[in-house]
Amino acid sequence: MTRLPLATLAAAAAVLVAAGAGAGLAPRPAAPAIDLLETPAPQSPRAAAQLMNGLAHAGERLVAAGARGTIVHSDDGGRTWTQAAVPVAVMLTALHFPTPQLGWAVGHDGVILHSRDGGASWVRQFDGNQANAQMLAWSQARVAHARQALEYAPAPQREAAGDALAAAEDGLAGIEQTAGFGPSRPFMSVWFRNPREGYAVGAFGMAFATTDGGEHWTLFADRLPNPEDLHLYAIASPAPEVLLIAGERGLMLRSADAGATWQAQPDLAEGGLYGLVGMPGEGGGLLAYGFGGAVLRSADLGASWQAVDAGTRSALYGAALAGDELLLVGNNGTRLRVAGERFEPLPAGDGRPLTAAAHGPAGWVLAGWGGLANEAAARTGAIRHE
Repeated sequence: MTRLPLATLAAAAAVLVAAGAGAGLAPRPAAPAIDLLETPAPQSPRAAAQLMNGLAHAGERLVAAGARGTIVHSDDGGRTWTQAAVPVAVMLTALHFPTPQLGWAVGHDGVILHSRDGGASWVRQFDGNQANAQMLAWSQARVAHARQALEYAPAPQREAAGDALAAAEDGLAGIEQTAGFGPSRPFMSVWFRNPREGYAVGAFGMAFATTDGGEHWTLFADRLPNPEDLHLYAIASPAPEVLLIAGERGLMLRSADAGATWQAQPDLAEGGLYGLVGMPGEGGGLLAYGFGGAVLRSADLGASWQAVDAGTRSALYGAALAGDELLLVGNNGTRLRVAGERFEPLPAGDGRPLTAAAHGPAGWVLAGWGGLANEAAARTGAIRHE
């Protein structure tokens, strides 16, 4: 099966729309003339009009992140936005605030940023150069282990051991190739259990964790049952000990012991699963959503999933919960209000892809290709920046 294009959580918005779902995925052909990891995000009076991929609450504040390292924040429900100081100019894909003051953002070139002031300013904690070094060491060890396993495998198990070695060697070759282009692998999602324990996941099975608030990030891809190094698009936690990672080719990874061990549920959908969200109401369950309008529902904290018909074939990239209302957003300006078993389509505005949503005092705020819009603008199809 052809791999889906590497969607940044804008996932797919930018890439799937521009290139089509069957496009191949390849490393960037050459290092950029300017090192975007060493270039501060350009300041602009139109910062909120940039492509935005991530939108999150930092207490009452809204914070959004997107193209060219742009991060903006709003204290009036999305009516006006202020640009933050950001030390990198790479595409940013997602952010998460476990407290109103402490936040993390991730993006291209394996970057992880940290804010201690509610998103007003950011520092770089980690990047793809460090990620490449850890992933290369792990892949080399994986190949060595697979070779040893093949050497000592009994005859009935030799074919499976040979397949495992081939997969490990393919993974190592991929890491060696992409490392040659520099820090090119993007993170797609970040989630923190508390101010010290957090996770970041991304392309080609990239997965890192921290237990000290990001002072150190350590590879945990070696714990994941993902031998093909499929892209990992989203990580979330529906219960204190449960972690879920949604990924390429309908992959769902689940841990019931706070990330110590994991089980894989592959092929739950035909394409990528880009996000996870809780359903409204007590015992409402979970939704996973993604490519081609795929929606899966779970009533047991992700232990099992059932496909549901959302009434759209547009890819779904983002979701937000506000009280008893759940909103899904996606390609072609798709907006779906979820109420129980019903998926109600809302006006699509001007049809530009929407990647994320959040609810503030003034109503829904939407993020996407046109930047940021409050609910009033979305109803008329106009993206306004006041």
